[in-house]
Amino acid sequence: MADSNLYGVALPASAKRLPELLEATAIAEDLGAGLVTVADHPYLPSELDAWTLVPLLLARTSRVRVATNVTALPFRSPTVIAKAAATLQFTSGGRFVLGLGAGGPYDGLPEWGAQWPSLGHAIGALDEAIPLLRRLWSGHRVDHDGEYYRLREAVAVAGAPPDPVPPIWVGSFKPRMLALTGRHADGWLPTNAYLSLDEVPAMQRAVDDGAVAAGREPSAVRRVFNVMGVIDDTQPRRNDQLLVGPAGHWAEALTDYRERLGFETFVFWPVRGDTRRQVELFFENVVPKL
Repeated sequence: MADSNLYGVALPASAKRLPELLEATAIAEDLGAGLVTVADHPYLPSELDAWTLVPLLLARTSRVRVATNVTALPFRSPTVIAKAAATLQFTSGGRFVLGLGAGGPYDGLPEWGAQWPSLGHAIGALDEAIPLLRRLWSGHRVDHDGEYYRLREAVAVAGAPPDPVPPIWVGSFKPRMLALTGRHADGWLPTNAYLSLDEVPAMQRAVDDGAVAAGREPSAVRRVFNVMGVIDDTQPRRNDQLLVGPAGHWAEALTDYRERLGFETFVFWPVRGDTRRQVELFFENVVPKL
């Protein structure tokens, strides 16, 4: 049987589906999931705030890790993120994962209050923010005079530095973001709905090149794939920007994503049906086939 710790789920953050979210989280942990994630879309009126949901999910679980998938940096300062992440790591016993990105689609975000006027600026800020976060977790006072952030004798941890330091997984797709991922991130977290599978090998190489250019081993960047789709043997099969089909079809596709495309961890993101039942199908019928 496959190691369930290599598999996680992305669960709905909709206010109307809160009971479903909580029940699916419990099911996922009971069935051996390694990770539960919630999207961070503060600009969508239908969704609850991820940074309020994450501590709720951590408090209701005892083993599974919980991640933002992914935090939109333009709405939160690095100091606030560092403080919140350190607090979550302390209160959960080290089970928080910081998924981080530039936010998007970005065009409409400045109208909602994003800090930067363009995606280019947001990427520059992310490039600066990730190493700054790690400095803020060091426990030392931080002076920083950057292009996007300026701090004077800042300390953003609650008590002692977080142990372990929260891993930072970056959601990225385009060349500049992929290079940034290789340069700074602990994990690469793309989503099938926003790419072509044929593009993935070149994207993997771009992450590798970014790591090597920064003096890092490419293996330092964990390869995590959000797989949107539905487990259903009554619908036409798909294996592109959605994965649709029975459990065997899913197992074949994920095996291919691992062996040919280089992903090591998978996050199942149900797009239709009852999330609770989809989570059961994934861990009871798909994962054992891998």
